Amino acid sequence: QMNPSNIVQCLAELVNIKLNLNTTQVSQKEREVAEHLSETINSFTDCKQYRCEEEMTLDLGDKSDESDDNDLDTVYCDENTSKADDEWEDKENVLEPRHLKKYSLEFMKEVVEFADTTDENGKRRRSWNTIYNRYRTLPDRTYVNRFRKYIQQHGTKRQKIENIDELVFKKFLNGREQSLPIHDLDIRRWALKAAHEHQLKDFKASDKWLYNFKCKYNIVSRKITNIITKREISNWDEIQKSEQNFLTQFNKLSSNYSVHEILNTDQVGIEREQHSTRTLSFQGEKKTYGIVSSKNATSHSYTLQPTISLAGQLVGPIYLCLQENQGKMGDIIKSRLFVPKNVVITCSSSGKLTSSLVSYWLDKCLLPSIGKKSL
Repeated sequence: QMNPSNIVQCLAELVNIKLNLNTTQVSQKEREVAEHLSETINSFTDCKQYRCEEEMTLDLGDKSDESDDNDLDTVYCDENTSKADDEWEDKENVLEPRHLKKYSLEFMKEVVEFADTTDENGKRRRSWNTIYNRYRTLPDRTYVNRFRKYIQQHGTKRQKIENIDELVFKKFLNGREQSLPIHDLDIRRWALKAAHEHQLKDFKASDKWLYNFKCKYNIVSRKITNIITKREISNWDEIQKSEQNFLTQFNKLSSNYSVHEILNTDQVGIEREQHSTRTLSFQGEKKTYGIVSSKNATSHSYTLQPTISLAGQLVGPIYLCLQENQGKMGDIIKSRLFVPKNVVITCSSSGKLTSSLVSYWLDKCLLPSIGKKSL
């Protein structure tokens, strides 16, 4: 059992040693942070065992309600930029004249390497005329020294920004390949980290840069339409292989059946009450609440399983699985339950189909509704 006071004491010693901070009056924000840390420490001390893991996570903040509700198929580029963005552009233009932007870093390195070639005595053997005859795009000899200076500074500011864009886009691709949700805050955090690595101290990941980045790579806000698990991602190659095998087998067999004999069935899980996952509220509050009719209805569902033919016709009754406590219907529910002729109703404790309920569907819904020949 860990002692919380020992943890707090060790934490205080580490903070004092590494940060060497002066004591000031405690603010309300600092008190809130301390309360959050206290809750975290208590959660550690209350658990019987724990495991520390390092994992890349993506924050869900910094997104508007409109982004969640609307499917934006076009790239939006904001022409109204802040004063800070204008100052950033002005500084960049001062440090990097426009007539240098057309030269790539690779071209600069090639010119400098060619100009700095030495003879056996260690002297440069290339004159300006020789350099100019090979690189006609150079206006004058001063460009060689300018190129050399920029290379020593690890490239021009514009080229550093291009490198930042490429690094951020690689992280974006990696995140989307894992189906991770990505928001503006993630893009900005990646960009600031890359700017620090490239020693670009004035870079702020401003709104203007963010919009230009989205325009450049055709990135828009999309509503998530399909939910998958990590297991599905890790088995993606196996799933694709299984899909191809299924299509090959289907194309081979389907020619022997009519469109009325080829059937398809699937289970559809439906939540009884949808609820909003975001809301506008007050800054700094510890907990933000949202009201629903039933907490149970937001996490539990019922299941439908219809069967249709390739001709587009419904085959047999629809199978409906309700959620009931202990997986059984009481007498009162049975007496009040409306049962249509084209629906077979059953139940389970989760509202989902178990293996025995699937067997029940096979015997009561599918087999009585099809002939001897079907696919």
